[in-house]
Amino acid sequence: MSVRLRRLKADYEKLCTIFTQNSRIRIKKTLGNPPEKYQIEYIVSGMEKKLDGRMMLRNNFLVEITLTGAYPRMAPQCKMLTPVFHPNIAPHAVCIGDHWAAGESLANLVVRIAEMLSYQSYNVKSPLNGEAAKWSEENKDKLPLDKFDFASLLSIGEVVGRREDGTAVAGDTCANCGKKGLPAEMQVCTNQHVACTQCVMACPICQSVVCLKCALTTCATCKETVCAKCSYRCTACGQTACSNHKAPCTVCQQGRCPDCLVECETCHQNACVEHVRKVKFQDGRTGYACASCVQQAMTARKPAV
Repeated sequence: MSVRLRRLKADYEKLCTIFTQNSRIRIKKTLGNPPEKYQIEYIVSGMEKKLDGRMMLRNNFLVEITLTGAYPRMAPQCKMLTPVFHPNIAPHAVCIGDHWAAGESLANLVVRIAEMLSYQSYNVKSPLNGEAAKWSEENKDKLPLDKFDFASLLSIGEVVGRREDGTAVAGDTCANCGKKGLPAEMQVCTNQHVACTQCVMACPICQSVVCLKCALTTCATCKETVCAKCSYRCTACGQTACSNHKAPCTVCQQGRCPDCLVECETCHQNACVEHVRKVKFQDGRTGYACASCVQQAMTARKPAV
């Protein structure tokens, strides 16, 4: 087997060990045996610009990574398959070439792209997207959009392999506190971190086992600490809410936290503050109506006595 094929095989085995279907970074599709092309799915909070100019948070991205015949001497070719708004990402390319070295693992590159998508990493001095560079400079106080430590996926405390049935084999070191113990005494959390019993907990919503190394957030409404899959950042105010306290606006269908929703007094559905108006009803009282019900609310007949 050639050196390149051995490298491709080692890359694939490491990616399968680190990025499972329960991870926030997942292998969606591969081509070749061993693979020379990957589609990687990122469950990451990033930014997207709609065709009408609106800036929106996006929580799912798909990236294609091609390992050319010159790999690993030359950098992989990376391009987006889903829209993204970032200074160093264009539709045809993800700018990683200046930082590539043949000794860098493919897993490390995959993590580096996650850091870019979440605005943990960006460079405004030589951007591929000048508008995104300007936006990031103007919104520094809101960045990064996702604070999960993606580099921790590569650090000590990860699984050391997999059994034939696909279950993870734990290492002997807790990813959070560094405590040493027998592998049988350690647990593997949903993000594939190895942790001791003192550093794990069950998410109160989905009951997934998470550890203190994972990205845990506190809901601003119920104050519960939940895992990343059960948390949501309101795209209107930036406040964090758990999935139990997230609801869509009846007009735009965008998820909002309870503080950014108002009940329409006509249809009794929740609408976000951008799509609700204070109106004077036909019977003389004032109240709130969603954008879909404004005309109806103002022209409604006074109810019969």
